[in-house]
Amino acid sequence: MKTSLKLLSALFLALGFTLAGCAEQPGHVDLDDNHDKEDDDTIGDAIDKPGNKPEDSVGGEDTTFDHENDYRDPYEIALQHAEEGSPDTRARLHSCQKLQITALRNILTDFGVDLDAESDPPSAGQLLGGGGTALGQSNYGARTGEDIVWTAAGAAKTFDIFVQAAPEIIAAMPNLAQCQVAGVGPSMFDESDPANPTCNDDAVSCLIGRPATAEHIAICNNLLKSGSTPDISKNIAVGALLSAAHSCE
Repeated sequence: MKTSLKLLSALFLALGFTLAGCAEQPGHVDLDDNHDKEDDDTIGDAIDKPGNKPEDSVGGEDTTFDHENDYRDPYEIALQHAEEGSPDTRARLHSCQKLQITALRNILTDFGVDLDAESDPPSAGQLLGGGGTALGQSNYGARTGEDIVWTAAGAAKTFDIFVQAAPEIIAAMPNLAQCQVAGVGPSMFDESDPANPTCNDDAVSCLIGRPATAEHIAICNNLLKSGSTPDISKNIAVGALLSAAHSCE
């Protein structure tokens, strides 16, 4: 019996030591007992240094970019879109690439224009040769390529070139292979009534590179009354149609 009591006492004593060991885990730090006040002072000094405070990373009136408030009334935007046209028309106009100079040269040549001709006032070829800056020509010395976006100067120069080339285009129209059907080409204008010439549908289609609509013909006929003389009016009509066709208008 005494031996059993001794064994039981030893068992409880061992269990007590085990529980005591579990009460304090290795590596456990009691912050309340081991916290050093000097650490607080060190952290506080670091925060007080310039550039370390939270407000130091926030811009003020003198250090923050002031964004403009360009809010527009949605109804105003809708009215502008309605004036510009349908979504596909607006997308086409806003993404239109400038007619490249080589393409302009090829168009004129295909319509029978002699780019080597010289005259006074300057011929279409002379205007093209001397209008490189306005047309956005490349400048490889400055490491810049040809412009791809229309400018007012470039559009105006292109129109001038087309208008100056118009007499040659009008004269060559019936003989242009790309305009002929069964070997017969159309005249640019129907002059059966010399006092009231009209634009030929087939010729306008060949000129703009797509089937001419009633609107195209109406615009062309209206332009035939815009100049001071019949010949000038014809040149303006041809130049305007070509300019519009190659500038996404």
